[in-house]
Amino acid sequence: MPDLLFEIGTEELPALEIPRLGKALQEEATREFAARRISCSRIDLYYTPRRIALIVRDLAERQEDRVEEVKGPPAAVAFDASGNPTQAAIGFAKTQGASVDELETREVGGKSYLYLRRSLPGRETVEILPEILPDLVRRLRPSKSMRWDDSGLTFIRPIRWLVCLYGDAVIPVRLGHLTAGQETRGHRFIAPQQVTIARAEDYEETLSGVFVTVDQKKREDAVMTALKEAAAARGGNYLLDPVLLTRIVNGAEHPVPVIGSVPEEFLDLPVEVVQATLHEEGKFVPFVLSDGTSPYFMGFRDGLPDEKGIVRAGFERVVRARLRDSRFFFEKDRTRPLADRVRELKSVIYDVRLGSLWEKVERIRTIAGMIAGALSAPPAEVDRAAFLCKADLVTELVRAFPELEGTAGAIYAKLDGEPDPVARAIGEHYLPRASDDPLPATPVGAAVSLADKLDTIVGALLVGEAPKGSRDPYGLKRQANAVVRLAVEKMVDLDFIALIDEIKESYATVEKKADFSEVTSFLADRASQVLRQRYGIPPDVIAAVAAAGVGNFYRTLLRAQALSARKAREDFVALRLGFSRARNITKSVERSDFDPGLFTEDAERELWREYLKAEGEIVRDLEAGDYARALNRLLMLKGPIDRYFDEVLVMDEDEAVRNNRLAFLKALSDLFLRIGDLSLIAVENRD
Repeated sequence: MPDLLFEIGTEELPALEIPRLGKALQEEATREFAARRISCSRIDLYYTPRRIALIVRDLAERQEDRVEEVKGPPAAVAFDASGNPTQAAIGFAKTQGASVDELETREVGGKSYLYLRRSLPGRETVEILPEILPDLVRRLRPSKSMRWDDSGLTFIRPIRWLVCLYGDAVIPVRLGHLTAGQETRGHRFIAPQQVTIARAEDYEETLSGVFVTVDQKKREDAVMTALKEAAAARGGNYLLDPVLLTRIVNGAEHPVPVIGSVPEEFLDLPVEVVQATLHEEGKFVPFVLSDGTSPYFMGFRDGLPDEKGIVRAGFERVVRARLRDSRFFFEKDRTRPLADRVRELKSVIYDVRLGSLWEKVERIRTIAGMIAGALSAPPAEVDRAAFLCKADLVTELVRAFPELEGTAGAIYAKLDGEPDPVARAIGEHYLPRASDDPLPATPVGAAVSLADKLDTIVGALLVGEAPKGSRDPYGLKRQANAVVRLAVEKMVDLDFIALIDEIKESYATVEKKADFSEVTSFLADRASQVLRQRYGIPPDVIAAVAAAGVGNFYRTLLRAQALSARKAREDFVALRLGFSRARNITKSVERSDFDPGLFTEDAERELWREYLKAEGEIVRDLEAGDYARALNRLLMLKGPIDRYFDEVLVMDEDEAVRNNRLAFLKALSDLFLRIGDLSLIAVENRD
């Protein structure tokens, strides 16, 4: 079966927008061809700054035939007593374009109805494509749209040509004033002429002959290969983030590397400033050598190799001008210590409902002070780092390069002679910014990071900015996920839900649209999500450990891992059954104080003795965080529990005996619940 090529040729598209639009087009096409019953082996996506293209591999030449069933009137009214069709049957057949003989009777829900079952042949694919393809483009939702003629068509950039080939046959798809053909265009500067695509299968090879690499993965591979080779030759490494890589790959149809040098006069600037300046241009990748300097960078030209060095010289002129600006900002900032800038935060509004950045810093200091002990971080250093952590937001350097927030503060704090843990913490407190980011390396940095994120979460939720669908302007889900990850991986033995209750006074002046209970519910929900998605904890185990509270995220994970490791063991399954009986019978029981003197059966005395032996050990294990050991000790109660329920009548006629037994079982259940509610854990049916 032939391939289908559909190319949309445009003016230069925004580099960061192209992947999203291309992916959306591919997904829409996949859904549409499936809905139309036109089979294919796969749909390949290609894009460059001037085109988005799909190649539908092995596209069927016609739709699959469809069997249609139409329900008619009840048989009781469709035929008379003699079995002859009534007007109801005749009318139904006529409206469906069929004869009465084609109708069949079928029983549905105890009643008989007429049905018409017929096979509808599929249409030719070439007939359907002009209907499908224009709609695929119209369904795309760019971040911004424009009009460029009177056709009514809108897109992020003007569409200048269309190509549509099914095998070697042109499909005259119409979009706006354009009609698709087999003429595409080569590289704008090197080979701007029109190029004929003979067959859909020839698309990539034909365009490569006119200096267009349509496969974005091949462009990315070429960029990465050039960077790795240059880094290896110079004994250093390159600094490339995903956004910059996307800009480079999608900013050129034929990227060619160009190595440039950073003027020596700027190498005394902090290396982070040099790197940020190069990144800010959106097309330069800095190299860092083993001595920590960044004397080289790589840019990418869209075209032929820079044999005469003209492009390199142009790149270097741009870099020199930008570094001159960066030096000016840096030297101006250095005229005052970082600490002197903190008072300026009073005039910077963080959020009109939550006050200034100064007020945010004061809240961060309070929260960080409460967290410091759990991280064994020196309180004085934590407070100093929290005091200075936002001061760089009013520096010239951060105003010019917002991505340096935190980093600039760390540089200035170190130059001001602040203690090294304080300077490092200022640079670390924004971490992790994304799910795959590293965590703060220092205890002081972790404490300030947690405090900053908690303040953002609490404040935003209290003023009514809870995430709704995809709307999350404060990034609260990301911030909460980071809090949970920090707490877990830094082993912060602290109940964050209880901490929220302790910091309520810091938000006394905030006009609240939500209660603190919404904050704790949000954090608990995000903790459950992170445990499941990042650490692979099953949903039933998460539900079980939630019964013991999820505020201490570190201990919650330890409990969940211990339960997950044992839930499939046969002795655990039996223990779960015994606990479930005790749990179910005591759910409405409030008291857990019991009198062993009222025990009358050997089985309850035995369970009581084993309970006493186990309780002290289990409590010590729980305090030490050894939940696996505590579970093993609970497993030793399985036999006495089984015997208890076999031989003891809990609901005794004597009220005092009955209440005493219920209180004892309540105490036993509470001991289990310090790990989790075992009754919520799903186990295999072993019957």
